[in-house]
Amino acid sequence: MPNVARHHQSSESPPMRYSKAQVLLHWISAVIILWATISGFSVALLDVPHTVAEAIGFFNVSITSVLIPLFAVRVVIAVSNHGDVPASGAEWAALIAHAALYLVTIVVLLTGVLMMEREINVFNLVTFPQPITDPQMTMAFNTAHRYACVLLAGLLFLHIAAVVKHHLSGNAILKRMSW
Repeated sequence: MPNVARHHQSSESPPMRYSKAQVLLHWISAVIILWATISGFSVALLDVPHTVAEAIGFFNVSITSVLIPLFAVRVVIAVSNHGDVPASGAEWAALIAHAALYLVTIVVLLTGVLMMEREINVFNLVTFPQPITDPQMTMAFNTAHRYACVLLAGLLFLHIAAVVKHHLSGNAILKRMSW
């Protein structure tokens, strides 16, 4: 959840920027989440050769496993940088949209781990045991994961559309997430 005070700027003052850590974590998260979303839906919906699907699955499990602690840090920073109470309906909408993105991302990451039917192999460097061995439970988490991924894809679309809308209307919102 962004620092709401950063969204409410007078027309006289330049937009505040996020910290380097926030910017770095945002873009790392964005790249990994967009890759996993696009590649995951591609494997699920297209006729992809089995070896390609396996390679994408291995990479996605590995890269999203790396994302989990980074995203946890991102959430801690976001929560600790809470801002003023939103002053307008648009600021409330932005706060709710960002909170939904964070929450659904957490659900996707958590269900992704809990649905695993084998040990979790992270780039052949480290493995973690399968967290749940009951096949009915892993299938339930797999189903929850799929629904959460669809919801996350929708929220990502809305997030990107809002950024484009703000950019086209002259709001330098992207400058806050730049180096």
